[in-house]
Amino acid sequence: MTTWCFRLLAVPLLVGVLSIAMMRPEVASAQTPPASTQNYGAIAKTALPMLHQQRGQCFPWVRAVVQSALGRVMGNDYHHGYLQAGGIEVPLVNARHGDIIQVTNPANTAWDADYPGLHTAIVLDNLGNGKFRVIDSNSEYDGVVRVRDNYNPAELSTRQPGLVVRVYRIEGAPGVVTPVVPPTPTFATTGTLPAPGARVTVAADGDCLRVRSAPGLGGGVLGCMPTGQQVTVTQSGPSAEGYRWVQINSGALSGWAAADYLSAGVLPIVSGAGSTPIASTPVLSSAPAPASVIEAPPPPIVVASRKGVVVPPVYGRESQQASAVFYAGSVDDLIAAATEAKASGVWAQDRTGEFQLLIVGGPTFMVDAFRTKVVGFSGPTALTLIGTVS
Repeated sequence: MTTWCFRLLAVPLLVGVLSIAMMRPEVASAQTPPASTQNYGAIAKTALPMLHQQRGQCFPWVRAVVQSALGRVMGNDYHHGYLQAGGIEVPLVNARHGDIIQVTNPANTAWDADYPGLHTAIVLDNLGNGKFRVIDSNSEYDGVVRVRDNYNPAELSTRQPGLVVRVYRIEGAPGVVTPVVPPTPTFATTGTLPAPGARVTVAADGDCLRVRSAPGLGGGVLGCMPTGQQVTVTQSGPSAEGYRWVQINSGALSGWAAADYLSAGVLPIVSGAGSTPIASTPVLSSAPAPASVIEAPPPPIVVASRKGVVVPPVYGRESQQASAVFYAGSVDDLIAAATEAKASGVWAQDRTGEFQLLIVGGPTFMVDAFRTKVVGFSGPTALTLIGTVS
C-alpha cells in the first residue's frame, strides 16, 4: 500500500517539475545586424564614434562612455561602480545593446585590480548562443577601441580560475553630467588629528568607510563602517598614501581608517546601524591612489533590510512567466519573495551564468541542490518567475 501511495504522489510532482523546467528562459536568437545604428541606445551610440581611437584601459573607457552618454558617474569598483550609477544586473542571455559585460573575480573588484581575464565590453548585438558583437578598448593590449564579433565571455572566463561574467544595464535619458563631489576633509585640512578618546562620526563619500588592519592602503580590509556611525579614536597614526590614519573602534569593529572621512559632528546613518564585515583583500601596491579614487568607495545601493521583488509580477497568459528584479538577500529570502509573488518556480543564474531552477515548495533535496549553485544575491538581480502551474 505504501509503495503505491508513493508512486501516485510522485507522478503529479514529476509532472509539475517537468512543466516548470520546460519554461526555462529562452536563449536570445541570433539577430540580423541592423542596417544603421538608429536602434542603438545612448551608450552604444556614444561608443561607436570612438572606433579605432586610442582610449586606454577598458574599464575607464566604459566609465567615460557612460558619463558622456547619460551623465551618470560610475564609481571605480568593478561591481559597486555600476550600482552607484543606477545600474542593475541582468542575465547574460538577455544582454542587449548598451549593456556592459564585465568579467571579474568577485574576490577582487577594487579599482586597482589586475589579473588575467579581467575585461569590460559594451554590447552592440546579442548574436545568440552566448555570443555577442561588442565594442571594447584594449582588447589587444594597445588601448585601441575595436568592434569584436562572436565575443563569448562565458567561454573566455573559464580559461582563468575564479572569473565570473556579469552584465549591467544602466538606463536613462542623456543629461547633464553630475560628478560625485568628495566631502571636505574634516581634520586633514586643519593639519590636526582627533586625539585618542575623541568621539567622531564616519563621514564617507558614499555609504561606508573602509577599516584596515594597519595604517595605509596596504592594510587588509576588515570591514566597512557606514556613514553616520559613531566611533571612538583609540590611536593616532602616520600619514601614508595621501591620507592621515587613525585607529578607531565602533564596539563591533576596530581598525585603521583615513581621518579625512571622520567628522566631529553628528551625521545621520545612511545604510543602517553597525559595521559591515567584508573579505580581507590585501592591496599589492602601496602606490598613492589616483586623485579620482577615494578611500571610501560606496557599497551596493541596495539596503540590506529591503528585500523581495521590485514590483508585483505580471505573468504572461501563454508562458506563465514574468520578469522580475529581486532586491538582494539569501535563498530563503528569495523563497519568501517568490511565495509572496505566487510563483511556483524561479530561474536564476549562478556565478557561471548558467540558469538554475528553484521549485517553490518543492522537496528539500531539490531546494538544497539549488542552494549548492546559488548561495545568495548581493545586489539587484534579474529573475524569471513562473506562475503557479494549473
